[in-house]
Amino acid sequence: MLTLESYQRGLLDLIKNRGLPQDPFLQKVASSPGIAIVRETAVWWRLLQIESLCPLSSSILKYQGQIREVVTSYFNSNRTSPYAEELSEGFLKFLGNHADPLIRSIATLEYAVLRVRSGLGETEVIFDRNPDQVFLAMKLGGTMPSAEPDSVYRVKVARDLPGMLRCIREAA
Repeated sequence: MLTLESYQRGLLDLIKNRGLPQDPFLQKVASSPGIAIVRETAVWWRLLQIESLCPLSSSILKYQGQIREVVTSYFNSNRTSPYAEELSEGFLKFLGNHADPLIRSIATLEYAVLRVRSGLGETEVIFDRNPDQVFLAMKLGGTMPSAEPDSVYRVKVARDLPGMLRCIREAA
C-alpha cells in the first residue's frame, strides 16, 4: 500500500506525463479521461503565466510556433514554482539551453533585465543578428532577419544606462 506522499508523487508524475505507475489505483487514474483534462489545464495555466511573465521569450516562441511545445516540455521536465519570480527565472534559464541561438539570446536578455531590475549587477548578451530588427519582426509579424556571420551584436544590460540597454555592433 502506498503512503499519501507516494500517491501525491504518483499523481504528479501522471499529470507531468512521466510514465506509467506500478500501483493499480494510479494505473486506473492514468487510463481515465480526466487525467488528460488535468494535464491540459496544468499546461494551459503555466502557459498563461509564462506569457505574462516572459513577454519577449513568449513572443519569439509564438512567432516560431513553438510556445505550447516548449512550455509543455518545461512543465513536464522541471519543478515549477507557484511564485511568479521563480517561475519566470526557471523558464528563462531553461530557454537559455535551447537549441536555437535566437531563442537563447532573447531568453538570456530577458533574464538579464529581470536580474538588473532586482539590483543584481549588469551583464552582456550576444546576438547573431540585429536585435532591433528581431523585435520589430516579432511585433509586426514580419520576416525574421537572418543571422549575420560577419557581425556580433553586444547588448549590455545595466541600471545606469538609459532604458537599461545599449547595443553595439561589432565585426565578428
